[in-house]
Amino acid sequence: MSDAESAERSVRRRRVLALMLLVPIVVATAAWALTYTPLFDAKHIRVEGAVSLRPDDVRGLAGVEPSTNVFHLQPDEVTARLLTDPWIASATVDKDLPDTVVLTVVERRPVGVIDAMGERSVLASDGTVLPAAAATQATLDRLPAVDAALGAPDEPQRAAAASLLGALDPVVAQRVTGITVGQDLSETLTLRDGVTVDAGMPGQESAKATALRAVLRWAATGGHTLAAVDVSAPDAPSATLADGSTFTP
Repeated sequence: MSDAESAERSVRRRRVLALMLLVPIVVATAAWALTYTPLFDAKHIRVEGAVSLRPDDVRGLAGVEPSTNVFHLQPDEVTARLLTDPWIASATVDKDLPDTVVLTVVERRPVGVIDAMGERSVLASDGTVLPAAAATQATLDRLPAVDAALGAPDEPQRAAAASLLGALDPVVAQRVTGITVGQDLSETLTLRDGVTVDAGMPGQESAKATALRAVLRWAATGGHTLAAVDVSAPDAPSATLADGSTFTP
């Protein structure tokens, strides 16, 4: 083989090698460029777990729009935005390529409504005060009023009310129209039929909730008309009937 042929073959080998190295780079560059095309636009933005909040409000808070690029979306950043809303206790953001984002939120559970100085807010089961404007009207309509003996409930009163209301069985909670917390933190529930429930001082909320449900069941199954219930000592609850008689069910 002549020197010229050897040189030409060497040049060809270098060209083939250069091409082999270049092709993956070109492919990778093209693939990366593809991730910025409308193929990866967020055409589907699903909201899961929203009960009191409106799905559109969750989407707006997340800052995810149909033009958002799903491939380059940073879930941690979206989650941080969601958690700025006090209604949201926790959140996760999932990407389903090429065009779907799933926003899953766990809301704080609303248990009561506070009206103070003409402003309405929502009390959560963990004692957090939530903005009422974010809740649906259906949510607000079903919640009992939270009142203090004097003025608006302060933080200890709100915490006491939240603990008791949060412990109630859903069936019982639906019958509660209001709770009043005294300066000494004593608590009184008012039911839809006008029955008052003396819950006493904070503590043993689960036991009190169980006792209240038992008394209400006793009254319903026995055809008794209640006037008042006392579960301040949950191990020995009492019921006062419309005729003034008192029983320990």
